[in-house]
Amino acid sequence: MLEQSPSDKQGNNTCELSFSNGVYSLGTIKKAAYRFTDRCCFDFRVTEDGATLAVLSFSPDVTPDEKAALQTEFRNEVLDQDLREVIGAETAGVRNAVLAYAFSQTGLQGGDAV
Repeated sequence: MLEQSPSDKQGNNTCELSFSNGVYSLGTIKKAAYRFTDRCCFDFRVTEDGATLAVLSFSPDVTPDEKAALQTEFRNEVLDQDLREVIGAETAGVRNAVLAYAFSQTGLQGGDAV
């Protein structure tokens, strides 16, 4: 859900994007925001109804079209980061087994000097 903050309606270069905490974690939203820190600043708020508001602040030279594009890109990045977490959790066992096997072949365990 896209919401404009009152300050945005007055010409300030900010907007609020609302994310349900039941769908996306705050950590996921922060990871996505980090990828955009070269283009805008972020503030986060948790509402009483359990949503996270990401407040995006843009530089004064950002056009309305660029602002809309950044909001869309940010929403897509939040989804991407969420899916990365899901896939990471689903594949953790296999990843750990591969790493354990790889390190077991190095001779680093068992006190052998290399």
